Parts: sequence; structure tokens; C-alpha cells
Amino acid sequence: MLTASLTSRDVRRVNRSIVLHAIYRAGDISRLQLSQSAGLSVATVTNVVAELLAEGILLEAGLEPSNGGRPRTILRLNREYGYFFGVEIGETDVVVEIFDLTLQNLRTAHYFLHGEENHPTKAVQCVIEGVTTLLAALAIPVEKVLGMGLGVLGLVDHTDNDAVLAPSWQWQRVPLKALISQALPIPLFLDNGSKTMALAELHKREVEAGDETMIVVNLGTGVGAGIIYEGKLYRGKTNSAGEWGHTVMALDGAVCRCGHRGCLEAYVGASAIISRFTQLVPTSPLASNENEMQALTAILEAAQQGDGAATQALHDTAHYLGAGLANLVNLFNPQSIILGGWVGTLLGPYLLSEVRQFVARYALESPFGATQILVSQLGKDAGSIGAALLAHDSFFTSDIRTIDTQHNSLAAQ
Repeated sequence: MLTASLTSRDVRRVNRSIVLHAIYRAGDISRLQLSQSAGLSVATVTNVVAELLAEGILLEAGLEPSNGGRPRTILRLNREYGYFFGVEIGETDVVVEIFDLTLQNLRTAHYFLHGEENHPTKAVQCVIEGVTTLLAALAIPVEKVLGMGLGVLGLVDHTDNDAVLAPSWQWQRVPLKALISQALPIPLFLDNGSKTMALAELHKREVEAGDETMIVVNLGTGVGAGIIYEGKLYRGKTNSAGEWGHTVMALDGAVCRCGHRGCLEAYVGASAIISRFTQLVPTSPLASNENEMQALTAILEAAQQGDGAATQALHDTAHYLGAGLANLVNLFNPQSIILGGWVGTLLGPYLLSEVRQFVARYALESPFGATQILVSQLGKDAGSIGAALLAHDSFFTSDIRTIDTQHNSLAAQ
């Protein structure tokens, strides 16, 4: 928390951040409305707005309709002041998206990865190519980029220069941030992809969410979760909270890619679902495609058309997934659980009713009754949107965090 020993310069910086957030949330707003929304005096708002107008971050966008009094000038963020990149490095692809100051998506670059293309240099190459391609296509100079967020598979160690540990790719403390920084002079922010998805869902629901506890499950080739606890992202001691896919579902069960046995991922991850189907119908051509997304889409379509093996494979998936979600219900007592990731958004609408039934079977009645289980409406872009939010949030709040850190350090002395 901020202490009482703030300097006048600190107060101006805090007020600036408050005003920026209020305008971002409102879209178009007058100075008087901004004062009421931000809880600041009209004089303070007037001074902060004057600075932001002079810097080009804000624009005056006409007058609001008058009810007889003096019409008020409308303020809005200047979309073209600067830009943010959101990048998702997943098991099967790399997605690079560019956003304006209001977080409107302007364009996307998409690169598919084959199983053998999991070396850090390949991921870095895709990110660099995506950024340079999008900037060139939109004629935006790199100097206008305010920051880039990356959501990645595996663990991100914020105590060790954001080193990435991804056992499924044999990445051991890869300095991904440093590798990208060598080619792109852009402020970089890095986190686990399930956490960036959770940030995106929180951002979407921010107005009504308040202090909501929400779990966003990331179902794909890998399986994880982002935990929003009382309105804030929960990271744990080493930023590894949310490794839900490696909670044990069966003692000495199926082998997981992490090397352990019985992990939930070994039962509800994409490869596990495809394997379950092929065990039922070894000669079926449906799952012969090496592309997991295409294979799983084919299985879903077969189930929708009444194919018995496909229906059984997805029924078993719903059973394991329901049990895994029940554990989250019992542990966190969340108001909502959101199914995300490419597998979650693909299969979620088909499985949701059955999944809810299995959650009800295994969860305690009281917490289950308080939990909504939904499919993400952000689709496959959730990870890149959340990644962009890492940079966007830093631009809007970095001054407050700097002040908070400085004053907490003084208080500890």
C-alpha cells in the first residue's frame, strides 16, 4: 500500500495513473465526469488532463450534448499515441497481435509449429518475424511501441530474469526475454500463458467482477489454470501457482509428459483425448492426422454425428475433466470457472452440460452451488490479449508501483 510520506511529485504521478485508468474504462468522458469517476477534484483533473493532452496521450473529441448549460468537452485516449504487442507461444503455434492504446486488436500474425520445431530459437524467430511484419504492414515505427507481453508455456521464474522452464519442450531456464530483447528494442513482459488468459478474462469481466474468485482453465496440448483470487491474479511463492494439469488424478496412472504418472493432463490434454479415441478404434482415419487440432476437430464432428467411439472418448474426457474441476471447486470455492485454451473452446460447448454433471458428482454441494462453469467467449485470442495486458497495465500503472516499492523499502528500514 502507498504510505503517507508521498512527495508532491509522487502524488501527481499517482493521480495521472488514476485519470488514465478512468478514461480507459469510460471511453469518452468529460472533465466533470472524470472527476466524479476518479474521485479527484476538478482542479486536479484539469491539471492532469492538461499534461496528458500536451503529451498527445489524450484527445479532445468534440462536445457532449447540452441540456441548456455550457456544453462540456469530451476526452478520449489517442488510439495512435502508442501500440502494444501481445504474443502467445503455445505448443502448436505462435500468435503475435498488435493493439492500439485502447487495446483494440489491429492485426494478427500466426505461425504454426510442428512437433520438432520447439527450440527456443524457432520461437524467437516467429516472434521477431511477427512483430516486424505487423509493424511494416501498418507503417508503424518501432519507437511507437510502448511494450510487448508474452504468454508462454511452462514456468516463468521472475527471480531469474524471467527464465522459462518448459519440461515438455526440454527447455531448462531458457532466457527467452533476453533472446528477444537482442533483436527488438521494446519493453518486454513475460508470464505463463494460463496466467495471461486469466488476466484477459478478468479484464473482460472487470466491471462486474469486483473481488471475484475465478479459475480460468487452459485446455490444450498442455493443461493449466490461471487463478484470480478476490479480483487479483494469484501467483504463489515462485510464480508456479496454477499447474493444475499436474495434479494427480490416478495413483501410478498414465504417464504424463512431465515424467510423472497420473497427472490430469495425461487424461484431458489434446494428445490424451486423441489417444483415447484411437484405443477404441485403432484403424480409424479420424485421428491419424498429425495436426492435433484437425484430429480433435474430426473426433468432435464424428461425435456430433453419432459416432459411438468418438462419443465414448469425449464422454470419458468429460468425466476426468469434471473430476478435475471439482477439485478446483472444493479448493478455491470460486464464483466461476471458465474453460479456455484451444481444446476448451473447441470442445467446451459440446461437453459443458456433461462436465457440469460430473462436477456436481464430485464437488461438495455448497461450493458447487455457488460456482458457474462457462466456456470462454474470448476464444483462442485470450492468451495474446492477456499478454498485451501485461504491457498495457505497466504503461498505465508503473508509476504507482515504483512509488509503492520505494516507500515500502523506506518503511522497512
